Amino acid sequence: MNVLVRFLSIFNSKTLRPLITLLQYVLSSIDDLQLDARDFPPQAEVTDGQVFDFIVIGAGSAGCVVANRLTEISGWNVLLIEAGGNPPLSAKYPGLFAFVDYSTSDWNYYTANDRYSSQALQKKSVHLTRGKMLGGSSGANYMFYVRGNKKDYNDWVEQGNEGWDWNTVLYYFKKSERLNDEIITKYDFGNYHNTEGYLGVTRPLWKKRVEKYLLAFHQNGHKIVSDCNGEEQLGYVIPQYTIDNSVRQHTGTAFLEPIKDRKNLFVLRNTLARKILFNNYKKAIGVEIQLPNKRIINVFGRREIITSAGAINSPQLLMLSGIGPREHLQRMGINVLLDSPNVGSNLQDHPIVAVPIGVEKDTSSIIENFELLINLDKFPSPCVLGHGALNKSETVPDYQASVFPLPAYSPISAIICSYVFRANDKICDALYEANKNRKILYTIFSLLHPESRGKIRLNSSNPAVSPLIYNGFYSDKRDLENHARYVEDYVSVVNTPYFRSISAEVIDVKIPQCNSLPFNSHAYWKCFVLNTGTTQWHPSGTCAMGPEGKGVVDERLRVRGVTGLRVVDASIMPKIVSGNLNAPAIMIGEKASDMIKADHGINIFF
Repeated sequence: MNVLVRFLSIFNSKTLRPLITLLQYVLSSIDDLQLDARDFPPQAEVTDGQVFDFIVIGAGSAGCVVANRLTEISGWNVLLIEAGGNPPLSAKYPGLFAFVDYSTSDWNYYTANDRYSSQALQKKSVHLTRGKMLGGSSGANYMFYVRGNKKDYNDWVEQGNEGWDWNTVLYYFKKSERLNDEIITKYDFGNYHNTEGYLGVTRPLWKKRVEKYLLAFHQNGHKIVSDCNGEEQLGYVIPQYTIDNSVRQHTGTAFLEPIKDRKNLFVLRNTLARKILFNNYKKAIGVEIQLPNKRIINVFGRREIITSAGAINSPQLLMLSGIGPREHLQRMGINVLLDSPNVGSNLQDHPIVAVPIGVEKDTSSIIENFELLINLDKFPSPCVLGHGALNKSETVPDYQASVFPLPAYSPISAIICSYVFRANDKICDALYEANKNRKILYTIFSLLHPESRGKIRLNSSNPAVSPLIYNGFYSDKRDLENHARYVEDYVSVVNTPYFRSISAEVIDVKIPQCNSLPFNSHAYWKCFVLNTGTTQWHPSGTCAMGPEGKGVVDERLRVRGVTGLRVVDASIMPKIVSGNLNAPAIMIGEKASDMIKADHGINIFF
């Protein structure tokens, strides 16, 4: 036993990063064998000037859905363009989720260092993981299936976007879903779910591993709910995941694999969309692309061009194509097709901080830690998902808490702190010390409704150069105040009878920038949030829909000021929703597909 403890003790901030890099190299070598290549559509052979009915740019959460649904019409042919390749093993097996970060299947974006926020991170800026593969970021996320709050979507309608009310979007959430959970579908909230869609969703029942923590949250005034995607969102719940049949249900697996043999679907991997082509009437007619062999050709779409490249790449592509803020495009040497000042603006994300709470002394760490290493077909840790509000009578949450009960010497806490978030080594070392011989609740704690806004701007007119990402975290001081208050509300759980009985405590991870402040004071938490804040990988809003003069796209996701062009991804959200963005992005793809069909004469009934 002592030998095993010594083995686990090697997982600290200094040893993990090179070890993970080595493991990524091994996984990449296996990926090069293309063992799963036949699971996906073959690489298309495309010629210069070839014409398709529709061209979809980006095979991510929404793009794979659109490609699937449009090819249901046998008379239409669809070209799906993806900058990355097939999904790697790390995107297939849930237990390998952290290995996508910093890999060749990640765009590896960093935000600009604003010299204000995130200063306790190693690069003093945020690594913004974005999936670069079939499946996009649905192959790089943490697989939580969360739809958000019904008020989120009703608010979109109040902002001038007809047809996006909760009752309508619920139909499209259900259309995708294949929920494998008899307790929910048969006894609790079956009206909110579907069991026959493409997207596999399951809920691991960790009740014995988490019930004592659920008790503590209940003692702290929170409801315990069965389904955060049902009648009410607020409360603590065992979450649902996009995992089924022992594999991650990214949209490449869920929506492309079942239709890999459709003759009217053409897929180009490792192909970069450089710019959208327009005729003299400002109608989108094609796309300039760079093929895997570096050859640049043009392909054309007789009906529509659809960009589903995500909240970073969609505005970048529009600006490269001459649609964006006039002065910025002119500075970049790009001919202005359309002065659209809001392209790339309104960037929103859920800023997060990691809040550790020390709980029971641990005698089972060996067994639980080795379960993490051998059960790669499952999410690697029990989790409790909480949606809380300061006003307990509210129905819309202020914050989301993803609570991971980790055993002593857990490699997960070190992996997330040191490798994924890239926090200062002193912080990760303090966390590692606190995790010796004691379980911790490692909580990813997000601000759900930020007032701050960032923006995307071009760094070059060269499409291969990453854009500039200004995340704007805490630029609106209300966010800093609110995020700190919400953390204080969350950590008050240590005062509950159960947590007092085990001498639970909030762990001081020794933030260098906050050393002069009293630990656990309001000033400390503001400093903590400001300096450790990073991303939940939820960029959105940069091609927001809205009324004329405000929206980049209209309520049918058509780009205003041109024809033949739509944006279908999380960038169209006028305001970010109360939860993770993968399920809403899939919903957007479903709804957009029906709107496209209707606009081209296909009757849609629901």
